[in-house]
Amino acid sequence: MLEHAEFGDPDGLPVLVQPGTPSTGRVGELLDRTARARGVRLVVVTRPGYGSVPVTPPGLVSVAEQVGLLADELGLERFGTWGLSGGGPYALAQAVATPDRVARVVVSAGGAPGGPAQTVAELIAEANELAALFAGLDVQAFVASRPPTELFFRDHPEYADAFILDLRRGTASPDGHVRDNRSWQGHWDFSLADVRVPVDLVYGELDQMVTLDHGQRLADAIPHARLHVLPGSGHGYATFGSVNMVCELFGGRSGGRP
Repeated sequence: MLEHAEFGDPDGLPVLVQPGTPSTGRVGELLDRTARARGVRLVVVTRPGYGSVPVTPPGLVSVAEQVGLLADELGLERFGTWGLSGGGPYALAQAVATPDRVARVVVSAGGAPGGPAQTVAELIAEANELAALFAGLDVQAFVASRPPTELFFRDHPEYADAFILDLRRGTASPDGHVRDNRSWQGHWDFSLADVRVPVDLVYGELDQMVTLDHGQRLADAIPHARLHVLPGSGHGYATFGSVNMVCELFGGRSGGRP
């Protein structure tokens, strides 16, 4: 069974969240305050290879099937699913794996299929490099190291500590990073044409990590998709900074703060 952590309003609209890469369910701390104010219950999963969740063979649909079992355990008949960055492909897979249970999918700065595939050795080296970087990073150095288009943590430094801690959890082993990348690099194990639920795609105009063309390609391939472009925004605002907008897309009440 997947690990999960809950945030937001425990009595609110249920949304199952796939966090980014590399990340764990604890990154939901960055989303908690706004989700609580908007009446949305966030169930943030930790995927195979992260935390104490055993690594499994690469694949998107297999994780979505595990999320369906988690929803059973939590007594959730119907729910939304939200994918941030590397979690975006998994959120879309959920609409294919459990089509009668997913009310809506939101993808915030998630990649589209067709990218070049790295070798396992390359991915392990990349994961170890990230782990070494995050091990000695403090908040000031992290904020200062952001690219010029990445303003979220400069504007909201109060979230940086929780984000760095979760990055350290996510890179404690290379397994999750390797599995994620092998799952969504190249061709995916489901067809985007089979995603039949409403889909909202939220992308930053200036995102250099997952560029806007990914959102445009997904919008062209998914039957009921709407593309939302955030002017002047980078990756951080398209993911964590979009929580107020995302809660509204899922039908949460008014009154949240970004």
